[in-house]
Amino acid sequence: MTQLTLSAVVARALASSGHFALQLGSGANADVSLLESSAGGNVFGEVVTEPNGPEPFPKKHLGPPQHDDLVVHVGLSMSNALFDWIAGAWTSQPQTKDGAVLATDFNLDVKTALAFGGALITEMTVPTLDAASKDTGLLAVKFSSSTVAAAPASGKLSLAFSKQKLWRTSNFRLQIAGIDCTRVSKIESFTVKREVVTDQTSSLIPGDIDFPNLTITLSQVGSQTWHAWHEDFVLNGNNGEAFERSGSISFLSPDLKTELSRIDLRNVGIMRLAPAPTESGQVTRLIAELYCEEMVLIHPGGGP
Repeated sequence: MTQLTLSAVVARALASSGHFALQLGSGANADVSLLESSAGGNVFGEVVTEPNGPEPFPKKHLGPPQHDDLVVHVGLSMSNALFDWIAGAWTSQPQTKDGAVLATDFNLDVKTALAFGGALITEMTVPTLDAASKDTGLLAVKFSSSTVAAAPASGKLSLAFSKQKLWRTSNFRLQIAGIDCTRVSKIESFTVKREVVTDQTSSLIPGDIDFPNLTITLSQVGSQTWHAWHEDFVLNGNNGEAFERSGSISFLSPDLKTELSRIDLRNVGIMRLAPAPTESGQVTRLIAELYCEEMVLIHPGGGP
């Protein structure tokens, strides 16, 4: 039976803490990543409506207690264990994890722990990548769990956990085989989703993965290869698997050279290429829409 003991006192402590951290595992083998924020895990009961009896209104009562999914926001400074968990969620064999969301004060003293068990990642959202942006890049990771329980905690996080690799959403590079991507200025936010169902024992069972389409903004200048691709793939109908392309989205350090991480794109096809709306009516940018059959999250340094 699902354990749900999140109290209002613990919820207030989580909301007012100085920092959050995600702990995977426990004891000496625990792995910790500093988070920008955390939400979810709240307990609720769904209303069950009974068929009408002699009364002119239906009877209602609460079903078994449930809890919201947990959502954490984390930078590319996450631990290897967290990175591997996310990367594995995009494969045919995702891993379940036990752990906790830790809430600390501003001195990194742990105050509360929201423990979870048997968790599977269901979504990861990449923020909008924009060459003109100054925003810090954060990934939103959502996961479901079989159990959730909150309680006071103690201990202290190392200052090493507070050191973040600086990644801004302007620091990215798109590459597509045979296509000039040097004029790409924006990739809209996208989310990789995984279906998850609960069996009779409250264990989570992974389902299919939905790799999203990509919406890309590029300059009209230097867009010849994009027009040629669109004409051949869409208008001429040369869009079988043999004509799909490979590519990648790289997340870069401030020097725009060092690769912090990468998403490899497999079996990419173009669906649409159209002028971007402008106030003056002059076409200076194009919007390209691409589909992608598979995405693979690549570890810093090139390893999967």
